[in-house]
Amino acid sequence: MCKNILSVALLFSWFIVSGTAIAEVSKCELDNAKLRAMPVIEVELIRSDDTRKIVTAKLANNNATRAAGFQRVCESTIKAMPILFVFNHAVTPQFHMHNVVAPIDIAFIDGTGAIDSLHAMTPYVLASKKRPLYGPTGPVVAAFEVHKGFYEDNNIDLQSRIVWRDKIVDE
Repeated sequence: MCKNILSVALLFSWFIVSGTAIAEVSKCELDNAKLRAMPVIEVELIRSDDTRKIVTAKLANNNATRAAGFQRVCESTIKAMPILFVFNHAVTPQFHMHNVVAPIDIAFIDGTGAIDSLHAMTPYVLASKKRPLYGPTGPVVAAFEVHKGFYEDNNIDLQSRIVWRDKIVDE
């Protein structure tokens, strides 16, 4: 009987932890102050065959907006507006998916616009033992986060380039 009580207690504890983890991931906002504070710019994707696509994106160009990224933002918002993270100088950043509710694809971009690496990032909860970090193979000046499948759907690969203008777009 004691063994059964222990089993029930362990199972109950698992449900509580799992429920908390699920609740943590499912909480999201359609918008937040940090995302609203990011200006909108145009990003040009140049495929290996030299065809081009221009997309609008939020610009995370300071410590506060870079730290916020897509944290706690709903999947529909992630799909609607990519984020370009621009650094003050070439760095080797490490991105994580804590407090992000949906998978994201990321491209790390060097100073010439060449794509250093592409990663498919997976969300996790704080209770998770697996908390991967994603980064480039060398120093980069930017990272471009988009919804899952964006790069594949738009034929963007390691031979493509990503460039942007400093001009802010009126929303």
